[in-house]
Amino acid sequence: MVFYAYVKHLTNNRTSRYVITFANRAVADEWWRAVSTSTTGFANGIQRVDAQFYTHETHLAHTPDSLTTAGVATQFLGKVFFTLLNDLNMNHRGLNIIPPLDHFVDHISGNSFFIRSKVTPYDYWYRPQSCNAVYVSRTERTRFTISRTDRGTAGTVMIGSDKITVKLTTVNLTGQASLSPDPQSELTFSALLSNFAVGSTLFQSDEMVKELLYAENGGEWELA
Repeated sequence: MVFYAYVKHLTNNRTSRYVITFANRAVADEWWRAVSTSTTGFANGIQRVDAQFYTHETHLAHTPDSLTTAGVATQFLGKVFFTLLNDLNMNHRGLNIIPPLDHFVDHISGNSFFIRSKVTPYDYWYRPQSCNAVYVSRTERTRFTISRTDRGTAGTVMIGSDKITVKLTTVNLTGQASLSPDPQSELTFSALLSNFAVGSTLFQSDEMVKELLYAENGGEWELA
């Protein structure tokens, strides 16, 4: 599903205002990773206020040019486009309002999240106190800290290819979250959200839960 954001000039409210249309949420985060880690002026000239609001200093980096400037984000030319808004003056005061989101959580490394099913959002990942394994529950849920494994990346936006750790307090659950015979030692963010399936119902410490299984074609999960 398409994802939208605004971008405005950092130092004036009249000109160089755009709506950005991304092919989906993942493309938006990947585009920002490419822009923010480039070795050009775009890395400093564009700032991410939040997932749907950016600013740019056009003398350093004109945001639409990120798609056509070598070394920035040319790989997203067919997945992102920019719509120039009317300048703010006496004749044009309009602003295109982007659609509100039904659910949104910013994927910031080092933050804590619940993990739930996108199809059945009342199914949450749950770790009972009596064991180290993670299950799926409709009555209980556990908050996990999800972080990129690269040093110095706390506070950055996570994208699908990032290797991550999933922790509960000080207990690393990356291996235990996978109940397959060969637990994944290097879990990626995209795998977390797409490579786990719900298994059989069972009782764990007198609680009714479901197995959480690693699967190449798993269900869709989201952070909450």
